[in-house]
Amino acid sequence: MSTSIILTTAYLPTIEYFALIAQSEVFCLEAAESFQKQSYRNRGYIMTANGVQQLIVPTLHSTQRSCIRDVRIDYKGRWQAEHWRAIETAYSGTPYFLYFRDFFAPFYENHYEFLFDFNLEITEMLLKLFKIKKSPVFTEDFQKEYEKGNDYRNLVHPKKEPLFVPTPYHQIFDDKLPFTWGVSVIDYLFNTGPDGSYLQKLPRC
Repeated sequence: MSTSIILTTAYLPTIEYFALIAQSEVFCLEAAESFQKQSYRNRGYIMTANGVQQLIVPTLHSTQRSCIRDVRIDYKGRWQAEHWRAIETAYSGTPYFLYFRDFFAPFYENHYEFLFDFNLEITEMLLKLFKIKKSPVFTEDFQKEYEKGNDYRNLVHPKKEPLFVPTPYHQIFDDKLPFTWGVSVIDYLFNTGPDGSYLQKLPRC
C-alpha cells in the first residue's frame, strides 16, 4: 500500500477508514473541499438488533455549500440524544461498552459548532483507543485529483464496494443476524476491544 493517503472527514468512521490509516505512514484529511451529501462526512452506521441503522448529523443548510471546515452543525433537533440512545441500545450488551462509553458520551452532550471539528475529535480519540500513533495533516487547497493510489476521498463511500476483505469478527447480534460489514469502527471496538492488529492485518480486496 502507498505510504501516504488522503481521506475525507467522517462521522463515526468505518473499519476500512481506520484500516487505511493503520496501514499507511501518513494520512491527510481533505479540509478544502465543499460538503457532499449522502457520504460518511456527516453519517455513520451502527449494527442493531434490527440490522444496520444510519445516524446522520444534521448541518445548517446555509453552510452546506461552504468549505467543509465551515459547515456548521444544526442543533434545532434532538439528534445528539437520539444518536446516543441508539448507540447505548445497540451496544450496551457488548463486552467493552461499559469500559469505553465514557469516552463517547461527551460528544453527545457538548455542542461543537463545526462538523469538521466534531469529526476530527472523534477520529483522534479513536486513534488513541486503538493505539494508532498518527495525527492527520490537512489540505490547504482543493485539488480534484491526487496521485493515483493515494486518493481515497471518493473510494471510502457508503455506495462503493469495500476496499478490504470483510474479515468476520464477533458481533453482538450474530446469533440472529449475519455478519455485517460497512458499519462504524465503534462496532468492532465495543464487541472486540481496541485490538489494532485487526486493522493492520485486513487484506485488500
